[in-house]
Amino acid sequence: MAEFFIFIYATLAMFVIQAMAANQRHARPNPQMMTMVGWGLFSLSSTLAVLLGAVALALALGLHMPLPATFNAPLF
Repeated sequence: MAEFFIFIYATLAMFVIQAMAANQRHARPNPQMMTMVGWGLFSLSSTLAVLLGAVALALALGLHMPLPATFNAPLF
């Protein structure tokens, strides 16, 4: 299921980036909906980066937290 969400996120992000680059190249304004989707993707990326950074920091400092069963590989 995670692979599906990653695929949708990547597809949407590439569409928004390419459409905004084409609009900038042709000196056209971006539609409001595309700008909002871009800000939403930026917010999602930033939030996930901060949360995963906090988990990595906690693990690096030695905090033993239960991880989901999908992480069955040894961490250290």
